[in-house]
Amino acid sequence: MRVRVELIDEAVTDLVRYSESGNLALFLKKLLRLEELGIEAGQPLGGALTNWRKIVVGDRDWRIIYTVDPEDTVATVWVIGDRADAECYQEAQTRVARLAETRPEARTLASVMFQISQSRRSRRRGKRSR
Repeated sequence: MRVRVELIDEAVTDLVRYSESGNLALFLKKLLRLEELGIEAGQPLGGALTNWRKIVVGDRDWRIIYTVDPEDTVATVWVIGDRADAECYQEAQTRVARLAETRPEARTLASVMFQISQSRRSRRRGKRSR
């Protein structure tokens, strides 16, 4: 079942960091898969993140941590991070604790991709003018 993928601001920052490292295509592939398959794109998490899901990216190096609304129509990405030492799970718990009382602003995957492409274009223009 197709869903709309949204990213909270912190997840956008995470994705931008990976786009700058040259790994953007790996993450986009998984985010598009999430859009196509919805909840079935990932695996369930447990413990403090019960009812949350993860998607493995790369050779088990990174994770996308997300939730899906009760109607299974919107997947909200909370963290895109390194798996090492469970860093991404700790970051997800931190973000949830900080943002739990308010519904964080989230942007669609399409608008985030547009922002990243515009930023890349501006950087290329800046390099050419030097």
